[in-house]
Amino acid sequence: MAELYERKRRMPIDAERSAHVYEACKLTDNLFVLNPFLPQQNFYSQQLRALALAAEISDRHLAPGHRSVCIVGAGVAGRTIAAAFRSLGAGVTIVDKEKVDFTSYRNAIHRELHPNIIFWPFQEPTPATELPFLNWAQAPVTEVVDAMMKEWEESFAKHVAFIHAEVDEIERAATPLTIKLADAQKTELKADVCVIATGFGAERQFGNLQTPAYWSPSSIIESGDEVMVSGSGDGGLIDALSPILGKDVTKAAHILAARLSKKPMKTDVKAIEEERRARVTAGKKDSEDPCPFYSTVHLEDEDTEEIEPFIKRDPVPSVTLLHESKSAYSFSAAPINKLLLSHFSNGPARCVTHVKGSLKTVDNQATMVPENGAPECIEPPTTRFAKVMVRHGAPPAAKEILDEPDLVRLGELSFEHLDAAILPGYDSSKYAWTRKGVGNAAISMKVLADSLERSLNLISRAYDLDFSNIRMLRTNIEGEPIKVNLPTADTRRAERFDLFPLMVGPVLVELGEPDTTRDIDYED
Repeated sequence: MAELYERKRRMPIDAERSAHVYEACKLTDNLFVLNPFLPQQNFYSQQLRALALAAEISDRHLAPGHRSVCIVGAGVAGRTIAAAFRSLGAGVTIVDKEKVDFTSYRNAIHRELHPNIIFWPFQEPTPATELPFLNWAQAPVTEVVDAMMKEWEESFAKHVAFIHAEVDEIERAATPLTIKLADAQKTELKADVCVIATGFGAERQFGNLQTPAYWSPSSIIESGDEVMVSGSGDGGLIDALSPILGKDVTKAAHILAARLSKKPMKTDVKAIEEERRARVTAGKKDSEDPCPFYSTVHLEDEDTEEIEPFIKRDPVPSVTLLHESKSAYSFSAAPINKLLLSHFSNGPARCVTHVKGSLKTVDNQATMVPENGAPECIEPPTTRFAKVMVRHGAPPAAKEILDEPDLVRLGELSFEHLDAAILPGYDSSKYAWTRKGVGNAAISMKVLADSLERSLNLISRAYDLDFSNIRMLRTNIEGEPIKVNLPTADTRRAERFDLFPLMVGPVLVELGEPDTTRDIDYED
């Protein structure tokens, strides 16, 4: 147990890596962008970058009388960096054009999120985030955003100003800078620092070909479908795997990574990815190395047997994966997704076919054009594919505010500061909890306890675990680990998947008998 905890334990972010985040996001001394061009983008990576960036800006640019911060964007990253600045003592205003929170994710019950599976083998997989606030755990994205919004409403919502409006222009020549809003009043906001955290816009489509968006329920694949997916980033690979594993692609990835972490395979994959990183082409997010490793790697039967129960259909659908990258195993995709793809492409199932080529318009129709082979129309009604998914990424939403030179510069910075992509943790000295709350935010300890309880409930549903005493979260969230109780069969399952010991937020959770003799008097 102690060895497993040492493998899973997050290390604090060091000053050098924190500085990389700052430099990767800086346009001027008063204008920053949570850089959308950095690789390994998911909810958790954006939250960790937000914590690092807020701490760096606070140390370098904020001072008494000059602590006003404007955040553009109210998504996961925007709310996290707003909470971070508030806990560091800044006055914070969020500006967002959407009147409904997290609209893109509200119906995406088919997409399950995992905090850090895309970082394996550089981090051990863990089903819960380890943040000072706004924590969540492995679950469908709808439940993740619900958990985050409950904590936000219980805590930071009352300490952060919120304006529903579109940003028209940011004048940054002077400090404080001016944020001009596109509302009826032509409102102008002043702030010492502005951070753009708008994430991504609508996904890139191909011509007039209408394909389901990544978060749309219409991207669910029906039984027996023949499917084509264009794109070899994580979105493309997950959609190539989803017809086979459904939303359990996330659970299968966690279980496989947990098993491989105990084997030489982890060292092999880490070495391969580090070597490929040295060959990344600036501005392309891909490596010149075609990487035969993933085409030939073989998973042991005892490992693949753990993911076989998640295969949804017999026979499994036939998937064609179209890729422009050197191979379908592009550098930008998560190693664990590439291993799963390899298994279903080269293993006994062999249900995913790789085609190197591109989408082109031929005779006014979207056409798959292989490097070697005949072009094939992919538009209905002539196509053989029941569903076509185009996963060519999404442009940064910041393009609506920034000019082209700024976007080009952010792309260059993302390449120069790749160490900002995967962060080991955050600076807990900046975001420390006491009985009075976290930092200067005046947030009740009860908010943390409720958040921990929600995260454990999400994990229990994800892995079908029955916590027999969930109220132990009311007993001791300072110092000693929290103990949770599971039935014998569930304990074996949790141990098999390396779920515990587990950091949930700033608290260590272990299996064992809860101590119900100690209670906390919350200071609201």
